Amino acid sequence: MVKTGQAVKKPKPRGELKVYLGAAPGVGKTHRMLEAARELAKQAVDVVIGTAETHGQAETVALCEGLEQLPPKDVEFAESRIHEFDLDAALTRKPDILLVDELAHRNSPGSRHPRRYQDIEELLDQGITVWTAINIQHLESLSDVVASITGVRMPETVPDSILEGAREIVLVDLSPSELLQRLKQGKVHVPEQARGAINEYFSLSNLSALRELAVQVVAERLDSDVLETMQSRSIAGPWHIRSRMLVAVDGSGRGEPLVRAARRLAERWKAPWIVATVDNGRASSDERQRLESVFDLATRLGAEVKTLRGYNVAEELLAFAREQNVTTLILGRSDHRWWHFRKSTSRALLKQAGAFEVTFIPVPGKQRQLLALRAGEPVRWGDYGWALGSVGAATAIAMGLQNVLPLGNLSLIFLTSVLWVAARTGIRPALFTAALSFLTYNFFFTEPRLTLHMADTDELLTVVFFLIIALTGGNLAGRLRDQVQMLRASNDLTDAHLQFTRRLASAPDITSVQVQAVEALYAQLKVPLFIAQQAPENGEVEIVAQGGPSKPLNDMTHSAIDWALSNGKASGALSDTLNSLPWRLEPIETGGEVYGVLGLWLDDMTPDYYRGLAVSIYVHQLGLAWFRTRLAANLSASRVAEETERCAPPFSLLSHMTYGHRSRP
Repeated sequence: MVKTGQAVKKPKPRGELKVYLGAAPGVGKTHRMLEAARELAKQAVDVVIGTAETHGQAETVALCEGLEQLPPKDVEFAESRIHEFDLDAALTRKPDILLVDELAHRNSPGSRHPRRYQDIEELLDQGITVWTAINIQHLESLSDVVASITGVRMPETVPDSILEGAREIVLVDLSPSELLQRLKQGKVHVPEQARGAINEYFSLSNLSALRELAVQVVAERLDSDVLETMQSRSIAGPWHIRSRMLVAVDGSGRGEPLVRAARRLAERWKAPWIVATVDNGRASSDERQRLESVFDLATRLGAEVKTLRGYNVAEELLAFAREQNVTTLILGRSDHRWWHFRKSTSRALLKQAGAFEVTFIPVPGKQRQLLALRAGEPVRWGDYGWALGSVGAATAIAMGLQNVLPLGNLSLIFLTSVLWVAARTGIRPALFTAALSFLTYNFFFTEPRLTLHMADTDELLTVVFFLIIALTGGNLAGRLRDQVQMLRASNDLTDAHLQFTRRLASAPDITSVQVQAVEALYAQLKVPLFIAQQAPENGEVEIVAQGGPSKPLNDMTHSAIDWALSNGKASGALSDTLNSLPWRLEPIETGGEVYGVLGLWLDDMTPDYYRGLAVSIYVHQLGLAWFRTRLAANLSASRVAEETERCAPPFSLLSHMTYGHRSRP
């Protein structure tokens, strides 16, 4: 409680970060940043240069003139004096906008923070807006990609979260030929001791690849900003800023050629793509199996996969497309004809697409004929037994009341039986009940009796309207039942995954993650299981955690574990490798790296039941938790190594390439 008269201290607003991003040194990031700063200074905005890397270039030095500059801080290091950015002076001065160049710079030993981006974080926390600059090769997530392209691994990288938190990213672009010309003219600062490596680094192919990476980063940021704006303001899409594809698939068997064709289109258009299906609770086991294969293929080809839930397939797909700012819908050509009772999804999407681009991809005719011969959902004869029993009961009740109630009211007894069957079974048995009730009602209760002929026109209208109401009511009741069952199953699955995720999130280390995982999975799946991994000492496979009753592991099981670890694919039961085993071996991986294997005792479990367990989601969450704990351990070790590294000069050929330090005797 705040006392009367006591001022309430409001939290300081966080400063904003603006990043000038370039593909390589020399494209003009600092030059562009200083030009923008001079324009604001002319408008009486308080702009101060904290540090700017001019590298002695006359044009850049001239841009600094007229702008207030903070004096550098001299740091003694290895019998040298190094000019560093003075963080305390900047916090004391606290301008509206502060220019702090070279975001990837490593500070000298003894500084408050080891890295300059940490200095900038403190400035932002104090409400100071900061402008900075960085080259694309210094982003942490792209370090491996840059190393594979250029052959040079940057020692100084910056977490991607810094760019993600920036309010604005400005791409400073220069064609590779112009940059090479600037390099020849001596306008790009290159230390003499690094010139040989730099000349190889600044090749036309390397610069073109780095330029493409920079454009992609900015395009992804723009796409994310647009999507966030649309969602926060509830703006209906699409906004045709960047192509984004949504591929609609089902379990009909045509999904795989559709996904392959969509992959070629996505590559041609350089567009992100999503493969989605709508689960309305009516797919057969064969359709679910085919759909799983489609999703596996889409994942291998680089698509994002998504399962939506709802009854109206077209409406769910369009709502998701608007939410994700999809611009193009990719659909397979439908086999439905005009005489079909229900409209095809393709026709419904085409009718409601509005501003979306719709592309139809045909399936070859021979394959289409084969697909037409495939069996649909298996018949559950027990449901039709309920239908027959319900109509029989309704007939008996109506015969007992036919002398009391008028003919029109007797139809309500049969209508009740239709609704009861729809709520008890599903849509198809309900429609069968409606048709059978129509025939029974006509045969036993309309004149002339015991025939399907009707002599009275009024009775004809009564029977026809009864059929229409029965079909409509049965269809709606069956649909409602399907939706309730689907939502109930979805909620149960979501709750199970949430509980599993919470237990993994509370685990502080990898051993705890493994123990919590097997305990939670055994409680939910009720099957014996284990987690195996390769021992770091000798590379041999060892069981690190086990849940449920112990089951034997023979030589073939160990071979299946080795195969899953080596290939990153499932083996054992219900797989294509050593499927005679009672164990199912699922690789635990994240980002293409396999950490271990989850073994599940399936015994006589059917494929449809196993797919219903959604084990792949548990395995994915386990992989993320494994990665998190290992990353935390590596970061802890890195901090220790970084503290040790401070005691030794950090200079090397590659650190000169970051243009970080300037020393004088």
